[in-house]
Amino acid sequence: MGKYSSRIVKPSMPKRNTVNPYMQGIGCLLILIVPVFSYAVGDVLAGQGFGYPLLPREWYGYLTFPTWLSTLAGLSFVLQRLSSIPHLPATLAIAVIVMIVVGGIMAVIFGWMYSLLAPSQYGPMDVPPPRVKTKKYKR
Repeated sequence: MGKYSSRIVKPSMPKRNTVNPYMQGIGCLLILIVPVFSYAVGDVLAGQGFGYPLLPREWYGYLTFPTWLSTLAGLSFVLQRLSSIPHLPATLAIAVIVMIVVGGIMAVIFGWMYSLLAPSQYGPMDVPPPRVKTKKYKR
């Protein structure tokens, strides 16, 4: 038997790196809601001609595909449906930009809320470090 070994089994501490199920549900809803909201905003803005000087004019029309791609049996239905949606490329481009902006704003808001509502960084048995200023030692 070694000097520092022991047969006593220490109780394991509960893990603190799990995410609250409510927060998981909110995250799941946001993963679904933000892209749908971004597409809706992109569709409205593209319908009004937003970004006309920045995006190519062809993006505000109907989407066209090469003829050889539409001859494929499995893709012809999907390509026909996609080519019937007006200003789809402009809508998707604007939706990506809106998704990045909304995601960034929400990240800042959630970070700010976490800093306000987060639990203390010290546990019940911890002591915060002392606030003592010491002078630098000089020889």
